[in-house]
Amino acid sequence: MLNATNQTAPTIAPAHAHLLAELARIRRVLDVLPLPDDTAAKAHQEISETEVALLEADPDRRRITGCLERLALALAASGALDHAGQALSAPLESLAGWLGDSGQSVRDLVGPR
Repeated sequence: MLNATNQTAPTIAPAHAHLLAELARIRRVLDVLPLPDDTAAKAHQEISETEVALLEADPDRRRITGCLERLALALAASGALDHAGQALSAPLESLAGWLGDSGQSVRDLVGPR
């Protein structure tokens, strides 16, 4: 696909588009939560790094696992997972599901709330 400057734009696989949408859901929830500035900055950094990794031709699941673990830890420590409940845990669990076995650590962190 060519963009306006006749450069090839990246094609996002449908499965990855869904994952990017889940990250956007998390970002929207974070934007309305009363998070400490450092927690919000850390969360947005991890989301951005995950987005970049998902846009690669062959996403590095190990790298994405690390990003999502750090994101879940920051959100759990701040109380955001308890405060927002399914609004955060559902998209995180969806992302963890795509990771397969390596996503278990993320599932454990977001667990039943």
